[in-house]
Amino acid sequence: MESLQARIDSFSKSRRVKNPSKPSSSVTVKWPHPPTFRASPEALAEAGFYFNPSFEDRDNVTCFACEKQLGNWEKDDDPFNIHWEKRGLTCCWASVRCGLREDMDRTGRFTFPDKTRLPTSKVMEKARLDTFSTGDGWIHDQVKNHGASSKKLARAGFTYTPQYPGDDLATCLYCNVSLSGWDAEDDPMYDFLDLLQCPQSNLSSP
Repeated sequence: MESLQARIDSFSKSRRVKNPSKPSSSVTVKWPHPPTFRASPEALAEAGFYFNPSFEDRDNVTCFACEKQLGNWEKDDDPFNIHWEKRGLTCCWASVRCGLREDMDRTGRFTFPDKTRLPTSKVMEKARLDTFSTGDGWIHDQVKNHGASSKKLARAGFTYTPQYPGDDLATCLYCNVSLSGWDAEDDPMYDFLDLLQCPQSNLSSP
């Protein structure tokens, strides 16, 4: 479920779930909430969740990275804020994606009031690196001395953001530049900074 499309698709499929008190009985469950909910399938998927209902909790979702389960969604619940508040210190996706708002001022400009969340900090580099270990892992780590290894990409500011299984798309979440089709000779830091001046490129570690 590390790919965004797989998570989105999970909300459009019906699931059969068993009654734990009556194993021979099961029901078909669909995502129960209307598009007017802030926790829409698209928002939940972007926040890292896929649809994983149970008999008692028909709108349960699970994070692909930390496996945190959440349910009983209400109309104005924000999946990004909730994921960040509950798992921001332990889940790589909650940290790098859902915590972005913590790094901005009211105008949406990055100010990084918490210096441990600077893009160049070891904490954030480790969180980005952990995203490359989800699912089947980063395909290019299977090639010895590949230029676009997960460690080099994380150090350059990239997060693993596959859109479909087998995709090698990596994204800088600070400036939304995405790159894929990595070759063994690529240098993530050089290739990225050659494109533009990202906010993180002018920062130094705390």
